[in-house]
Amino acid sequence: PNMNLVRDPRWGRAQEVYSEDPFLSSLYTAKFVSGAQQGNESKPERMQAAACCKHYAAYDTESIPVKRVNFSATVDSRNMWETYMPVFRSCVQSGQAAHVMCSYNAINGVPTCGDPKLLNGILRDQWKWSGFVVSDYDAWAQIHETHNYCPNMTCAAAVGLNAGMDQEGGG
Repeated sequence: PNMNLVRDPRWGRAQEVYSEDPFLSSLYTAKFVSGAQQGNESKPERMQAAACCKHYAAYDTESIPVKRVNFSATVDSRNMWETYMPVFRSCVQSGQAAHVMCSYNAINGVPTCGDPKLLNGILRDQWKWSGFVVSDYDAWAQIHETHNYCPNMTCAAAVGLNAGMDQEGGG
């Protein structure tokens, strides 16, 4: 599910998300994910579909104030943990989602798909999540191409892999 919060009513994808409330969105997300991934009656232990928690994290813009592939959200620690992280935590811990999609944007200048604190640090080490991370379409390439975080694609690939990204979601 798209688990981002509606922070600006001009956002073009507001109809895809549950609400602007982190608590309410967390409850909906956990139930949606666990329901989508449950097995059938004859084999309840077998996952029928793998839910993806997206867009991790602090992502809620298409073109306002800048294009999403160039956007770097300025987020302080309190806002990150009280506003953006509860829904993702609920998705991976309570819902036990199979995978997470890192987003196009950067947070405080670091692309989300290349941020080891977000991917390995929070998801895997802190939350003990064992799923896989996929980038939004070409977000891995954006580490180099739009964020200019790396001088070339080889560096961008290394940054993404070392941060904890498992798969490029694009072409």
